[in-house]
Amino acid sequence: MEEVDVRGKQCPDPLREVALKLAEAPQGAQFKVVTDDYTCYLMLRRMAALNDVKILGSEEGDIYVLYLQK
Repeated sequence: MEEVDVRGKQCPDPLREVALKLAEAPQGAQFKVVTDDYTCYLMLRRMAALNDVKILGSEEGDIYVLYLQK
């Protein structure tokens, strides 16, 4: 599972970074996406839903983590 750490970045930059990783990845690839921005976390969840990317799990706290599968 590849980790994509976008902490300290504000949207839309993290969205572009994650979208590029997903576009380049083979079907079935898994990612751990880490952010410290709640709005970005919500936007990443929405992007996943719109692009048929499966959310395997998530964590919410001081940091936000999404586990995604293409």
